[in-house]
Amino acid sequence: MLIKHWRIWRVPVIALMLLTSIFLSGCQSEKLLKETVSLSETPEIPPNTDIPDKKEEISTPPPPQAEDDPKTEPSSDPKASPVPDKKDDEKPTLPPPEKSPPNTPIHPFYGFDGTPPSAPGLAMRQRDFNPEPEKIVYLTFDDGPYPETTPRILKILQEEEIKATFFVLGRQVERYPELLKDEYTQGQGIGNHSYSHDYSLVYQSPDAFLAEIKQSEETIYKTIGVRPQIIRAPGGTQGHFSVNYYNLIDSEDYLVYDWNVSSGDAAAPTVPADQLVNNIKAQVPGKSRAIILMHDSKSKTTTIDALPRIVHYLKEQGYSFGVITPQVAPILFPGGFNH
Repeated sequence: MLIKHWRIWRVPVIALMLLTSIFLSGCQSEKLLKETVSLSETPEIPPNTDIPDKKEEISTPPPPQAEDDPKTEPSSDPKASPVPDKKDDEKPTLPPPEKSPPNTPIHPFYGFDGTPPSAPGLAMRQRDFNPEPEKIVYLTFDDGPYPETTPRILKILQEEEIKATFFVLGRQVERYPELLKDEYTQGQGIGNHSYSHDYSLVYQSPDAFLAEIKQSEETIYKTIGVRPQIIRAPGGTQGHFSVNYYNLIDSEDYLVYDWNVSSGDAAAPTVPADQLVNNIKAQVPGKSRAIILMHDSKSKTTTIDALPRIVHYLKEQGYSFGVITPQVAPILFPGGFNH
């Protein structure tokens, strides 16, 4: 009987079981799908995990940076030397003269009638100067004497039968007094170029400058019995002198001489002789009078090599050669003030 009923209900029961299984399987899949979607929307992040910034991920990468130029870029290293923002904050190498007036230019020449230059606060005396030939040059040699160069210069001057002017240093005269005597005996002009040529000493003040001149003067006087009135400021007056300097040296009856032609032999320890000759040829034409700057020191051997050619050129141009004395009108740089 039971077997008969089972046969009757077997098909519906099996069908019901299959439907139940499908229903339960579908619910479980829906739950799993929801959990999967939920996890993909809000993922769990383990602690101490770095999260990349989405903006960084999509931003354009910066272009490659050029290497820092130490000449133009400030260093981020706190130990590095600071770069000054303003040059005005830098301390000058030399202290400015006391009570310097404004930067008023001084006329580059005394008047040939002896009229001094004119500038506010300037009080220089009237002078008497000798008349000059139509074309004249004054060869000048600074910084000596030196045994390596002075005798050779004197020999050339003697051979060419011309004169020049030596602006000597007191310290060099103390070392080589016989060379100064040779210059003086030969009839060359002798001028004072300070004792030490040390800018930090010479240009501390007008009084310091005068003290250097006086010290050198005593050395020269003990050697040849002469006190030169003509002086040349180390490096020239431009950027070193103020009205106070001019007034002080004038009150002591000195005359200071700059130059209007430079050989250029101070531009480097050694300058080729050809360049020195060309420098002279480039500057002399058109000048009725020229005070020419050269140097007498042991490194200036090319100056001596160039000297005969310079002399020959000047002679060909019709110049005569003179010696600077207090009766020769000075040439002064047009800006005789400390900047």
